[in-house]
Amino acid sequence: MASISQKNIVPGIVLTAAAVVYHTAPVLTRERITNATITNDTAGVVAATVHIVPMGGGAATANKKISARNIAPGETYCCPELVNRVLEPGDTIQALGLGLALDVSAFTQS
Repeated sequence: MASISQKNIVPGIVLTAAAVVYHTAPVLTRERITNATITNDTAGVVAATVHIVPMGGGAATANKKISARNIAPGETYCCPELVNRVLEPGDTIQALGLGLALDVSAFTQS
């Protein structure tokens, strides 16, 4: 029988200036993103980019879901571009935006 649960798959991780893998969907698990936010606690505007990358792939234009969106100081941006996206086993969330915090929750089914 399938098990379904809600979990925080990217728990407020601070992003870097290069695209990095922040989450990989586990083997035999599908995940549907239910909420995602990007928070800017820095003193300046920072551009955020987020990719949902198929297993074995890399960050590319074809899998970019948020493209260089400016996040103002003190702003928390709710990411409608990510909500309801499904990650298959091995798919990754990759992002960049120096100093921004990424938080993603999902329903997981295994």
